Amino acid sequence: MTDSFEPRLAAIAAGLREDEPIARAERETAAVAVTLRNGPRGEEVLLIKRADREGDPWSGDVAFPGGRVEAEDASFRDTAVREAREEVGVDLEDVARFLGYMGSFQAKRKGIWVVPAVFLVDRAVSINGNAEVSSHMWVPLQELLARESRSTYSLERGGETRSFPSFAIHGYVIWGLTERILTSLMESVTGKTRERAYFET
Repeated sequence: MTDSFEPRLAAIAAGLREDEPIARAERETAAVAVTLRNGPRGEEVLLIKRADREGDPWSGDVAFPGGRVEAEDASFRDTAVREAREEVGVDLEDVARFLGYMGSFQAKRKGIWVVPAVFLVDRAVSINGNAEVSSHMWVPLQELLARESRSTYSLERGGETRSFPSFAIHGYVIWGLTERILTSLMESVTGKTRERAYFET
């Protein structure tokens, strides 16, 4: 299946799994759509910026399309497809190939477990964000691999300032769960962990 892929996409696909990494639980687990394409700047991944909304713990954050598992979802893949359709107007069942699951990641702010489902878009698509989305960007993997894209995000909470690893790309500050998923994705590309300084010099 990966023979016709570009080397970076092949490396990502090789690290994915077909089976669901954790058990689904309605409203207690979630999925995100990690959507890749061969774009004008090489391999790219779709990110959205969430609109500022009162009561939304991820308000204003850069993220992947995604959300909690609902009763009608037969798989984490179904959750990711449904959320992408709702949030960015893209039907991944029609325009993309499902490559597999990355594993599971815990969102620290809410404790919910999130499963990234990875898709490869095989044709041109138009992104039409709903009210939950303020903007979107196709980010080249090459830029995510570059050392100068790495940064630190500082968050003040309860009188304390905490620092988190982040990406800073074209005005998007990517931290938290999304940064951890992207870092894992880049580790698949390079075969090196963050601790081994996998970023290009």
